[in-house]
Amino acid sequence: MRHSSLLALVLTACVAASPRAQQSARVPERPDQPIFRLSVSLVQLDVVVTDRHGRHVTNLGRDDFEVYQDGRPEPVTAVSYVDAADDWVDTSGLAALPVESLRPRDARRVMAVVVDDLRMSFESIAQARYGLKKFAEREFRAGDLAVLVTTSGGSQHPPVLTFSPLVLKAAVGRLGYSLWGVRGASALDPVTDPRDLADGYDNFQERTFALSSLERVEAVIDSMQGLPGRKSVTLVSEGFSLFGFGMDNQLIRDFMRQLVDHANRAGVVVYALDPRGLVVTGPMAADAVNPARAAQLSMMRGAALRESQDGLRYLAGETGGFAVVDSNDLAGGLRKIVTDQAGYYLVGYQPDAGTVSTDGSGRYRKLKVKVKSKGLRVRTRSGFYANASE
Repeated sequence: MRHSSLLALVLTACVAASPRAQQSARVPERPDQPIFRLSVSLVQLDVVVTDRHGRHVTNLGRDDFEVYQDGRPEPVTAVSYVDAADDWVDTSGLAALPVESLRPRDARRVMAVVVDDLRMSFESIAQARYGLKKFAEREFRAGDLAVLVTTSGGSQHPPVLTFSPLVLKAAVGRLGYSLWGVRGASALDPVTDPRDLADGYDNFQERTFALSSLERVEAVIDSMQGLPGRKSVTLVSEGFSLFGFGMDNQLIRDFMRQLVDHANRAGVVVYALDPRGLVVTGPMAADAVNPARAAQLSMMRGAALRESQDGLRYLAGETGGFAVVDSNDLAGGLRKIVTDQAGYYLVGYQPDAGTVSTDGSGRYRKLKVKVKSKGLRVRTRSGFYANASE
């Protein structure tokens, strides 16, 4: 209930227009254009194509794309490129307007940052605060609409969608270490004994807090559904273990699949940032008394780190985003995420008869999008539950 009521405030902020905004006609409105569409005759996807240097490729047409559903080629019916800085929005005009006069429909980019402070160390909170502060100062542009949400919900200030970098920076400044949080093996709690990775109570506690954090991410995604365009959620987290050590994580895997489906239908791309940076998992001074034990613990620490990062990679990759891990430059990772939102293709194809269900019984369909030109990389959603959205 706490999560629902808090995120309802975010949704209210999304759809409410101020009197000044209603009076303003100086900013051209962006036409509503669904990002992810499912009907019995059309599947439409948002697709990002980059070259080997990570630069967006913007000049491709319908004949350049190939779409495979469950391994079978599908006829591509339409391709168009959407430029996030296109002429539909005049960023100089937006910059000249007071932020309180802008409406969600005026947004050039819609971004939510979810900080998983419920499960983060003091050091990670400090890194997140520093990187997000630099993001608000350097990367926030006129027309950007953003909100910062914590999984602990510990702040006395409710999250608010804002066009103001100052408001966002103030929210970042209120980030703090959660005394109610937990850090388990999947969050790389220091492993000093193999039994640490199989402690039943700690695993139960970690799973409970992880599910709570994922519920908050899902609530943020759902609250963004009514906003225009391609939205993004950047999850700053120490990760989620999908296949933990002696821990049944089926609940987490099932919830992540549900979360991915919500993100796809809301037109939301998920990115992930690991604030721990480059973690040293090798032998520690305390392990030196027993070389064999030191090697064993080092291997387990490395496996625990990879386990936690796999959850971030899965969540981001399934929705068309990416995860930034093993990097001490959190601000640089945020810059990379913002750059990735420069534009995208809308690729439509005609599914086989019976692919998309209208009664809610549609099964999961795997997707693969390719381009014919060599050396280019394609990112899109990896699949969908084939239930019609229109």
